Amino acid sequence: MKQREFASGPPDRKLISTTAELEKIAEKIATAGRVAVDTEFIWERTYYPILGLVQLALNEKEAWLLDMPALQGKLAPLGEVLSDPKIEKIIHDAKQDLTILRQATGFYPQNIFDTRLAAGFIGPSASRSLLDTCALFADITLEKGETRSDWLKRPLTSKQLQYALDDVLFLPFIRDKIMRQAEKLGRNQWLTEEMRLYDNPVLYLDPDPEQIYIKVKGAGRLSRPELAILRSLAAWRERKAVSRNRPRRHIIPDESLIKIAQSAPLDYDKLKNNCGLSARAGQRYAKELLEAAAKGLALPEADWPLSLKKSRNAKNQEKVRKIIDLISATCKKHDLDPALIATRKDIEKIFADKNQATQAKARLRSSGWRRQLLGKEITKYL
Repeated sequence: MKQREFASGPPDRKLISTTAELEKIAEKIATAGRVAVDTEFIWERTYYPILGLVQLALNEKEAWLLDMPALQGKLAPLGEVLSDPKIEKIIHDAKQDLTILRQATGFYPQNIFDTRLAAGFIGPSASRSLLDTCALFADITLEKGETRSDWLKRPLTSKQLQYALDDVLFLPFIRDKIMRQAEKLGRNQWLTEEMRLYDNPVLYLDPDPEQIYIKVKGAGRLSRPELAILRSLAAWRERKAVSRNRPRRHIIPDESLIKIAQSAPLDYDKLKNNCGLSARAGQRYAKELLEAAAKGLALPEADWPLSLKKSRNAKNQEKVRKIIDLISATCKKHDLDPALIATRKDIEKIFADKNQATQAKARLRSSGWRRQLLGKEITKYL
């Protein structure tokens, strides 16, 4: 690894395995007022990820690795750091790590600095990997050979420990470099405003079971009455997956939910013969699946979900195109990543959603830096 700009010598790689040790680290972090954070976990056979390590760093010389299996869920000191608004948490691509940490600790994050997102305010893409971000801002080449490691197996190897440390050691340096550039460009307030969005506790809640049908692969081709059945089925599956702590696909795969929604079975024979269920799933869940399908089937038309099929409205499509062109031109002029303002999906959602309250909350309608940048020109399309 190239470390031209950093002090030589690695930090202590000893695993932190007791609450007493964690409390002392939390005190140091509180004094420093900021800490870089990352996680290593296994997420193959469970609904919730299983944490193996949490990495914390004040700088490239002072960092710690928390042994999550050894700490056995006694994570109050970590949770207090996470939720303390006086302590800045520096994370690359923060949403997933923060969601996992909220679930593990029970504490909601406050005061976040996402280095991936922040980079987009000063020119580079807001979707760069940590590997690319370290290369760009710190002239560091990270080794990624342990990406698929078993983070629950003990003892961890020296390579695993170094890999985990590398994910946090340089984040404080990168954060400062980005902020200095943002200040030069007069965008530090924009960046700070965007980071405050991470303080919203709603971001870290489990998905709403009644809305999860939207993410089922193939939902976009269903009719409204079929969607009513799918919504009921997907909500049932979501609750079952949470209660058993199993991946959704281990309960019932998406393709089976789609087939059930399309065939609307009222009895076991139709469910068994037309819906592609495994014998085990059919035996275990047949009664519940039929009840869920019947619940969706019984809904009046007024309560069916709106179609998920993309709008073919020519006027709306023209507005989407013009908004994208406006954003692209504006971002090119200011050397910003257009994804920071809105993606095509964000824009299409504005015209697809009939709920005006939802539309009013769309990012393009905010009174913040986006409105400041795009001005009144955007309003004529909205």
